[in-house]
Amino acid sequence: MLSMTEASARHVPPRQPARSRRIVIIGGGFTGAALARRLALSEADLQITVFEPRARLGAGLAYDTRDPALRLNVAAARMKAFPEDTLAFERFLQRTGRLATDGPAEAGGAIYARRSDFGDFMHDALAPLIASGRIVHHREAVTGVHRQNGGYRILGDKGTALSADLLVIATSHPLPCCPQAAMALAGDPRVIANPFETDHLNRIGREDPVLVLGAGLTAVDLLASLRARGHTGVVTLLSRSGALPQPHADRQLTTTIAAPAQAASLRGWLKAVRSAVERAEAEGLPWQSVFDALRQQSQAIWQGLPLSERKRFLRHLRRRFEARRYRMPPQIAALLDSDMAAGRVRSIAARVTAAEATRDGLLLTLRQAGGTARIETPWLAIATGPDHCGIIAQHAYLRQMADQGLIRADGLGLGLACNGASRAIGADGAPVETLFIAGPLARATFGELSGVPEIAAQMDAIARTLLAEQPLHSADRAQPVLS
Repeated sequence: MLSMTEASARHVPPRQPARSRRIVIIGGGFTGAALARRLALSEADLQITVFEPRARLGAGLAYDTRDPALRLNVAAARMKAFPEDTLAFERFLQRTGRLATDGPAEAGGAIYARRSDFGDFMHDALAPLIASGRIVHHREAVTGVHRQNGGYRILGDKGTALSADLLVIATSHPLPCCPQAAMALAGDPRVIANPFETDHLNRIGREDPVLVLGAGLTAVDLLASLRARGHTGVVTLLSRSGALPQPHADRQLTTTIAAPAQAASLRGWLKAVRSAVERAEAEGLPWQSVFDALRQQSQAIWQGLPLSERKRFLRHLRRRFEARRYRMPPQIAALLDSDMAAGRVRSIAARVTAAEATRDGLLLTLRQAGGTARIETPWLAIATGPDHCGIIAQHAYLRQMADQGLIRADGLGLGLACNGASRAIGADGAPVETLFIAGPLARATFGELSGVPEIAAQMDAIARTLLAEQPLHSADRAQPVLS
């Protein structure tokens, strides 16, 4: 007769051998592709899958273009996509002969390559890993994510259904948000709602006036695309602040910024930056050198600010900071200066209060410092910047995840909440151990997270976390996070 111990042992299932850890990345722009590459180059036993509806990985919204007028807004030397090989992009440009066929690329002693070149560079880096099967690319948009047996079930819009142990949200920048007062024009064929699909600009007549809502980099990119198509009409850039992106300095120089005594004070940092600019100019350095130094410290500064100070920054200083931080490439700066001097471009500081479509055009009512004005235009382009505040509402799979308590908005209108390890913060305020927020959607936590070097650093950190995990056994599955 069997003893109790022997009988119990007979019914305990044997420990299953370790299997590959399944990682799914939603979004295959630069963020998702950089993470997939980093994981694929490791020797870990991983199944790496990327859902990305575009044909190529690595380009995403920013670099998936063939418009030669669109250039990187930083020098090629600063596009440090791979932390272990910071010169990779420059070598790619030389190896492929891109610079020989792009005469205007050199300006101010630096190379400002076409955006499409960086998209091609990322595709070139990912292609061998896809061909070998190390990375699997499903050319689909994700329509659903559900918790399943402690992991996730991911559904694509072409019928793919996959299970994952670890999930990374690397969804691209959302489209710009049309001001509420102009929503009456939504769907009108004279409204260019997606500024990144520049082929729509071909519908605009050569001499037609164009009104652009927004005055940031996306707006001046639209100007460059229009002019490259032979457009000569007046372009009006309308924004609340009227602040336009600033140019780069002729010299790539940096300086330092001394931390203020009150490092948790926005006012203290503002004084420190102003003092640094005064000191730099006294030393013959351009003000841009201060903002380049500020970029190196910006994540630490942001993370040292309390929530109230972060809100103050977003409410009062964000636009003017971004005009100096996110600067125009010299080629577009020269175009803008020339057109403004000739009266072909004008900038208006105003807020749209009403809009209506008429037979002859689009009529907008504006509130300016001097009162109310009306402006009529045959064409309206929306270039107000990504609508990060509405990111959950824009994607069905994110709405499902929010309903399950897996994710929540960050509270600052910048994206999704996560902790310092990039793990998503659920509805209960606790981190979800197997769910990560990658790229610009994590800016509320990290601060500066729009440039390639900063995103690459975050992807390296996430990869290190994922690679530190031990392979799963079937009896060791993580339990679901309860909402």
